[in-house]
Amino acid sequence: MKDAPRVLVVDDEQVVLDSIRKHLRREGYEIRTVLSAAEALEILDAEGADIVITDLMMPGMDGLELLARIMEKGERIPVIMITGYATMRTALQALRRGAFDYVSTPFTRSELQGVVARGARPGAGGGVGVGGAPTRDVAGPESLHHLGGHCWVQEMPGGAARVGLEREFAFTLGDLDALELPAVDDVLEQGSVCVRFLARDGRSHTLWSPITGRVSAVNEKVRERPSLAVSDPYGEGWILELVPRDLAADLAGLAPEA
Repeated sequence: MKDAPRVLVVDDEQVVLDSIRKHLRREGYEIRTVLSAAEALEILDAEGADIVITDLMMPGMDGLELLARIMEKGERIPVIMITGYATMRTALQALRRGAFDYVSTPFTRSELQGVVARGARPGAGGGVGVGGAPTRDVAGPESLHHLGGHCWVQEMPGGAARVGLEREFAFTLGDLDALELPAVDDVLEQGSVCVRFLARDGRSHTLWSPITGRVSAVNEKVRERPSLAVSDPYGEGWILELVPRDLAADLAGLAPEA
């Protein structure tokens, strides 16, 4: 029998640790909880882990520094950030720096279970390296701007911007039943929910909007055949188009740090 995935949860509030343990305890994971990033590093050095879930904002060493320390070690562990709305842009920085994904509080059990299940898939931690640089064939066409291994943006003729999945994200989704797409003329903020993917196992997976703008088109082919977003993420599987509010500023925020 395969060993249960080891999940290390880091948060300075015990109530949050207890809540995450409650949400995940029936999923078959081996769960360890600690109250600081320093304790987390000690456990990683001594025992390792398959997935790390960490609060973004903590006293002392925060989630971004913990992410950096993990990546400095050359570890390919999926790191999932917990963030609130006020720190959404910092969460985007975490994706840019190589975090696997983030969950925004308050999150549902389905949302948490979904992102952890993606992180537990074989090879999920190997797609993004330091600075969000892809480490396998996830980059797609050269004309794309990338948000880590999460999603891409492509400038289109006429001023619109197209958004789609990175292959790294698509690789971990599994079989899909449906997509919850925004409506044309909806306004999306950078870092807010862009699309929800509903998997056949009942889990929900969130794609975060890489830019701010008004939805000008959605891909009806993907609505009718969700698997297209996974099988052809850089071609016919694009998700939607936006009329950006300030594309240059948003794209600058997506660029990997030097």
